[in-house]
Amino acid sequence: MITYRSRFLTRGEVWFDNEPDDAQPVDWILYQQRSHPVPRSRARNFHTFVIDLTQSCEQLQAQLNEDTAYKIRRARDRDKITCECHDPRDPAAMDRFEQMYNQFAAVKGLCPLVRGRMESMAAAGVLDLSVAKDQQGNALVYHANYRDHSRAAGLELPSLYRKFSDSKARNLIGRANRYLTWSDILRYKEQGLKYFDFGGWYQGDDPGLLKINEFKRGFGGQVLREYQCEQIRTLKGWVVLNTAKLLKQARLFSSRPKETEADGQTEPVGGKATVPTE
Repeated sequence: MITYRSRFLTRGEVWFDNEPDDAQPVDWILYQQRSHPVPRSRARNFHTFVIDLTQSCEQLQAQLNEDTAYKIRRARDRDKITCECHDPRDPAAMDRFEQMYNQFAAVKGLCPLVRGRMESMAAAGVLDLSVAKDQQGNALVYHANYRDHSRAAGLELPSLYRKFSDSKARNLIGRANRYLTWSDILRYKEQGLKYFDFGGWYQGDDPGLLKINEFKRGFGGQVLREYQCEQIRTLKGWVVLNTAKLLKQARLFSSRPKETEADGQTEPVGGKATVPTE
């Protein structure tokens, strides 16, 4: 179990079907990708996409679709992309990863990296950090994966893909991402892991997220249903988490359109409707 500070609490994180270390006191535990719901916890379905690494290299390669196989070859042979593994316990390596992640997050409208979580994983020996670089040695995409003795799962995959409007640069990063994924898969197989997990599978109809599904499908594999479970272990944890939940609900309520008494029609709060854009 890894532990770190989150929301004024000490949070534990347990992956797959591993068990928590009760010797480490925590306010709440997040069980990631459990095969079955944890008793006395709040659970929700989680779908992911998994590749069986017990297959031969030839079988794995045969499952690549034509487009994915071509882009991997081009990244390796023509683009001269190199894939490297970095020690996540090295502060300089983590600094470089964090810098790219935060640039990526700013473009996507996401929160900055929770570095404490990454460092806790690194200290526990379960964080795998790899990077694809161009011919000049510039980092194009990072992969931060959780890994134990039998399975690796994607955590964060930052790149500057969205930063570039030039299609040539974007295509290069896309090919580098595929090549780095394939490099990770082969490395994990060589190290004796049984599964490579892409870390999620989208179940909705958003076109952009469905494209990410297609990226994953290009490597072969299958969809797997698992569970995310949350278990609150202390009174402090219960108070903080439920207060945060109530505040979030209040913010959502205050942002909803309100009805006018005159005609029952809705008008946007603040008098101006806005449409979120990407």
